[in-house]
Amino acid sequence: MTLDKIVNACLPHFENDHLGVPKYARFYNAIKEAVNAGHLMPGDKLPSEQELSSRLPASLGTLQKALKALSDDGIVIREHGRGTFIRDQEIKFEDIRVFRFQDNGRPLPLNLQGLAVHAVDLDPQLAAFFGRERAAVVQRRVQVEGEPWTFNEFFLPLEYAHDLMDKPASDFDGLSLHEHLFQTQRILTSHFVHRLGVAPFSEDARHFLGLSDDVRHGLQWRVQGYSRDGQPTTFQRFEIQPGHRDIELSTQAGQGRGT
Repeated sequence: MTLDKIVNACLPHFENDHLGVPKYARFYNAIKEAVNAGHLMPGDKLPSEQELSSRLPASLGTLQKALKALSDDGIVIREHGRGTFIRDQEIKFEDIRVFRFQDNGRPLPLNLQGLAVHAVDLDPQLAAFFGRERAAVVQRRVQVEGEPWTFNEFFLPLEYAHDLMDKPASDFDGLSLHEHLFQTQRILTSHFVHRLGVAPFSEDARHFLGLSDDVRHGLQWRVQGYSRDGQPTTFQRFEIQPGHRDIELSTQAGQGRGT
């Protein structure tokens, strides 16, 4: 949607019959109506605040207040150095459930701790999934309210990870990689396929979890992530120690905290 079209969509909201509505709310309502009507689509970039202010009867501060409200309500994403984009209204990243714990049905918050990121040669199964021989992997530990730590490996194509490879491990603390991929590259993982089984702990899991020699096997949870058109986007492997509380699985968006 061009600047002229956005201005034309907004101007009716600044006419006399809207005088009782604050100006920031008028711009907010105009953008929300354009999204609901399909005139603004996910990924569309809004003009800059300066461009909008020069064409609308609203100050820069008023527009900034409106854009913050649109961002807070999940209608737009504001990215430093890139601009403001319409957010996908069907998927909210904080609602993508991959790894969750429950307490009487109540989802519990996750603690994500970055460990390392590097490029690896893929085993035949993962190479077939991604359609390539190498990928990036982010290694993390995951914990929920005093539960034993879980070891997690998050695989993604190297071309998706160009801005991740030089980051220190601490930059991955608390970071939702799915949301990061969308915000930086418009790569949306919308549904998952889960596989569960009992397997020996990997050497990396044993090292980062500090497992004793008598703890040899645990639950291995493998999660394949796909885009809306069915293309592979991510793969996660969780190695879970014995004794955890129940974990909830979901194949698509729901409510909870995503990894």
